[in-house]
Amino acid sequence: MQGAAEFFASHTRPCLAAAILLSRLADIGSTWLATPNLRLEGNPIVRKLGWPFAWATTLVCVLPYVDDWGWALGIPIIVMSLQVAASNFSRVLFPRMLGEAEYGALVERVFQRANRALVYGLIAASSALTAATGGLLFLFYPTPDEPAYMFAIGFVAYGAAIAVHTSAFARRMFKASAAEPELRSAA
Repeated sequence: MQGAAEFFASHTRPCLAAAILLSRLADIGSTWLATPNLRLEGNPIVRKLGWPFAWATTLVCVLPYVDDWGWALGIPIIVMSLQVAASNFSRVLFPRMLGEAEYGALVERVFQRANRALVYGLIAASSALTAATGGLLFLFYPTPDEPAYMFAIGFVAYGAAIAVHTSAFARRMFKASAAEPELRSAA
């Protein structure tokens, strides 16, 4: 392990660039597995701009080479991308086996029956617990020049992203489920 730490210390920028690129590729790959047509994508920007934009996000891997602050921005991107990929991989089975359209219809039926307060409460709990990981890191590493501080920012930012994107997805599903008359009669 000492050898890896020494290698990283002497090659920090290229190692961070590689980690950013690999984490973005994990996010993009896991998204493609779950929703190749982006119908289930929670990020409205990616859903609207599509795969070319998703692939363009890999260009953030150059951040470690941008001035002295580039590495600091890269670490939260790594954290967020890895967490998104992990979440996507944990959910990929059903849309992959049912197909994106059938799974999307199933999700709409679930939202037809869902209690809004419960849905948004679960989103808030998930967001808060993820951000709490960052909060704990801030307590242990309160100095901004420490890499762990930037990991903390990544977890807090990912918690915020869960809140924003999952709430937007829930609103979209509530709207879609209310617009489907056959779903209302089937409930």
